[in-house]
Amino acid sequence: MSDIMALQIGKENLADKYSLPESVEWINFDAQDLNDEIKKMKLEYKKKKKRLHFNLLVISDLVAETDLMVLDDFLEAHTVFYLDDVKQPTSRQEYFLTKKLAKKITKDNIDDFMTDIGYKFFSGQQGVACTPDLFKINPLFDGQVVRMGHQYIVVDLDSEDEYYPLASGTYSLYVDKGRKLELWLEYVKDQNIDLKIEVSKPKYDAMNPNLDIWHIEGENLKNPAVINGDTENTFLNFTIFVKGKGRVKLGDLHYRWSRMEQGFFINGGERIADDNREELFYYFDPGDMKPPLNIYFSGYKTKEGFEGYYLAKSKKSPFMLIADTRLEGGRFYLGSKELEDKLVKVIREKLKWLGFTNKDLVLTGLSMGTFGAMYYGLSLEPYAIILGKPLLDVGDIAMNGRLHRPNEFDTALDIMLASVGENDETAVKKLNDVFWDKFRKSNLKNTKIYAAYMKEDDYDPNAFYEMTQNSDQIDRVVGHGYTGRHNDNSPAIIKWFITEFDHVISNFRDKES
Repeated sequence: MSDIMALQIGKENLADKYSLPESVEWINFDAQDLNDEIKKMKLEYKKKKKRLHFNLLVISDLVAETDLMVLDDFLEAHTVFYLDDVKQPTSRQEYFLTKKLAKKITKDNIDDFMTDIGYKFFSGQQGVACTPDLFKINPLFDGQVVRMGHQYIVVDLDSEDEYYPLASGTYSLYVDKGRKLELWLEYVKDQNIDLKIEVSKPKYDAMNPNLDIWHIEGENLKNPAVINGDTENTFLNFTIFVKGKGRVKLGDLHYRWSRMEQGFFINGGERIADDNREELFYYFDPGDMKPPLNIYFSGYKTKEGFEGYYLAKSKKSPFMLIADTRLEGGRFYLGSKELEDKLVKVIREKLKWLGFTNKDLVLTGLSMGTFGAMYYGLSLEPYAIILGKPLLDVGDIAMNGRLHRPNEFDTALDIMLASVGENDETAVKKLNDVFWDKFRKSNLKNTKIYAAYMKEDDYDPNAFYEMTQNSDQIDRVVGHGYTGRHNDNSPAIIKWFITEFDHVISNFRDKES
């Protein structure tokens, strides 16, 4: 069975010119026949009780009668492309191309586009990280190694003449068949330090086992590095080499399925990074291009990638997904001023592209995502913030772990160490104040907050209470409490969350009617 279903609209079938992998099923319809052919496919899939879905659409020619909107439910944004000789689409066709964020393919880059399609438009996403505590330090290294929580290994070096193999993985990186792998190492180093990552893949023949080896260094470290895929499942090994005199902090080595130039995690996924090589990711879908713009902040998840796609997509409105891949499961969207400012800038840019204002913005999240929604809401002053199991005092979450949740969420300690540089009682207040100092300077008098909370929450039991006590700074706080600890009744929380989500969206739709 094919992994990728690609549709081309045009007379000259591109599949006759280019060699496509077995994983791609290429379907070609004439522009005049599109409407009838899609009706037939819908009936066929309905009989088979299957979902019709295309991973890719390439338009090589159109006629005025071609109704591209018949494809609207079967294609995602960022998966539609048109050749540059497609001229003057109708207003309805132009609407479809705009809402799908269609991109032009020129005659000069059509060959590059058609190359490796199987690696670019597959379904699903995958990403994990090899954390520093899983690095094996070279036993011959005679310097001091300091572990900064689970975020960094800190080493002082004096190896100016040649590269020194400092650390390697205690286990191999798994590469799935038919996927390319993308690598990104978090590190902070002194200016006099050079760093190189060596990646090797065992390659066997009957008589002589050997290695394929790649080196990632210099300018190639400035962007995620893509390692070639294979026709079979395979494993990669890595070693981190260093050279120079000074200090280096080694953090997570992220490895995820690559889509090459077509996006991060999913087609259209975008990435922002700061000078510390910390990353946040976002995805934007224009939906029906009518208010509101809904933004969903992913919750804690050890597998890297976006969360909440189908929930946000089902609302038909424009939406963004935000993902935090740092530490174990996320760093609560806190980071350097550079990183936080970049995320706020991106959101404002999408509002402007849609022709919206902050009055057309809704921020949402569950658990860890609630902190992201509230924290960035203080800068963006949205129409509404919708929260499921709100968490605001991240310092308290770290402190409560010792007695209330031993060994359950130690990531909170890493967040504290990364954010305020300490892990003691004074650090608890400092980390809490990161939010509340910003809250006191903000203006949410035009913002409505909807929150479903757990009455005996063992992470942050005071979050909802503190919001209601500060309601003079908020237009309205609407809440519903459920008995239990943080993770005791997630189904009820999610049901309430979705109900309020629909309620807020209906307010916008009612204004239009």
